[in-house]
Amino acid sequence: MTARVNPNIVPDLLVGLNQVQLQLNEADTQLASGKTINTPSDNPAGAAALILNSAEQSSNDTFQQNISDLQSKMQIADSALNSAVNAINQAISLGTEGGNSDLSDQDRQAIANQLSGIQQELLGIANTTVGGTYLFGGTLVETQPFTLDPASLNGVDYHGNNSAASVEIANGQSVSVNVPGSQLFLNPAGNLFGSVQQLITALQTNSGIGNAVTSLGQASSEFDAQRLSYGSALNQLQATDSFLSSENTQLVTQQSNIDAADIAKVTTNFSQEEVAYQSVLSAEGKILSLPNLLNYLS
Repeated sequence: MTARVNPNIVPDLLVGLNQVQLQLNEADTQLASGKTINTPSDNPAGAAALILNSAEQSSNDTFQQNISDLQSKMQIADSALNSAVNAINQAISLGTEGGNSDLSDQDRQAIANQLSGIQQELLGIANTTVGGTYLFGGTLVETQPFTLDPASLNGVDYHGNNSAASVEIANGQSVSVNVPGSQLFLNPAGNLFGSVQQLITALQTNSGIGNAVTSLGQASSEFDAQRLSYGSALNQLQATDSFLSSENTQLVTQQSNIDAADIAKVTTNFSQEEVAYQSVLSAEGKILSLPNLLNYLS
């Protein structure tokens, strides 16, 4: 039986050459990118896993940016409230001093004037802003929460609301980011502004000074209890940020395991494919009696 020889072998030769060229290109692309998956067709399952991985990293990055912004704002709030504690302690000391029966009316008025200065200091703290927004007005962040009002029993008027806001800082995890000014400074369980105003009036009238000092001490304790929310929230933010950083490190490792190329192996493959490509060119050039198959193909 006589073997039949294909009279037109050029198409078959070109198919073989093209296959070698594709393998060479693939190795070259992997070397340049450092990845084994450069198009979805390289590894459909791996490409899908990379999409999920990237989405999770992006979500974590967004959460961490939110946390960073919140930490900055809440640290300012916490620092302002710490300053208020110092002012309150000074007010209590002045009130205790003003209760001395040996003081003259002029002396008590001088102390009352000092307390008015502390009242103004506390008012400034209660109206603390960050980036043009008020921290202690509930969710009415664009409205100045407190104004001085000598005719009021509290000595101030409150223009905020009683709402607290929360922000999602991780999947399924939120943190409360503010305590309304009404809860901090005008709490029925210990009214800070009201107690300061009561003490000023008591010193001016020399009546009920001891009760006013006691009331201010109670307001101070309630204020301390309320402001702890900021410290707790900051601790939660720090813990969550650390968790997200650790998770992102794991995701980066996972991503590398999915598509990172073994550069040493790819380099070897590239060299082998390059040798094979040149060998095929040489062999096919001889078969077709072409001096340079590349010129023919171009």
